[in-house]
Amino acid sequence: MTEEVQVWVASLEVRDARYSELSRTLSGEEKGRAEGMVPILARRFVVARGILRTLLSGFTGTAAGKLRFTYGTSGKPSLADHGIHFNISHSAELGLFAFAPDRPVGVDVENERPVRRLLDVAQRFMSEEEIRTLAATAPEARDAAFLKSWVVREARLKAEGKGVWSGSDGVKPQSDLTHKLFAPRPGYIAAVAASDSDWRLYTCAMKE
Repeated sequence: MTEEVQVWVASLEVRDARYSELSRTLSGEEKGRAEGMVPILARRFVVARGILRTLLSGFTGTAAGKLRFTYGTSGKPSLADHGIHFNISHSAELGLFAFAPDRPVGVDVENERPVRRLLDVAQRFMSEEEIRTLAATAPEARDAAFLKSWVVREARLKAEGKGVWSGSDGVKPQSDLTHKLFAPRPGYIAAVAASDSDWRLYTCAMKE
């Protein structure tokens, strides 16, 4: 039986009334984290966590404000009282929220843009084969090729509960993962990863 991995796509730019509504669902710990960020990042963090809680409430039947999170060693959240698997990623003003009923899932999104010191970053985090491929790519196409490799690598590591920035330099994601690349909106590239291959991707756009 083919299982479904859902990825919800949402803008993190919301009206003040919606922001206040989402903010009320956050825990004190989450609000404390937001207070330590610069204003634009804090607002997007609050919106993203509020949307995550709202979606999880729909899946679990528990009120958004009553959901309790636990965190893995690399910071990946899970629910303390429910078995649903989920992951979140955001870039610029876009957020992606991935859910799977029966397997760990990872998602990553990047807005398409020039990447500073691209080959230096690739040498730190990517495989020799990926680096050779990037070096052979035409300069005008290199940024897009790098971002595609980056979101795939990050999504696969996040499915394992790891992350590129959490001490996983040069670490190969496990081989039984499969991933799918997609464009959630024009100007963005994303990947979602989950174990095995018996799943299909279903994307949902949230109303703004």
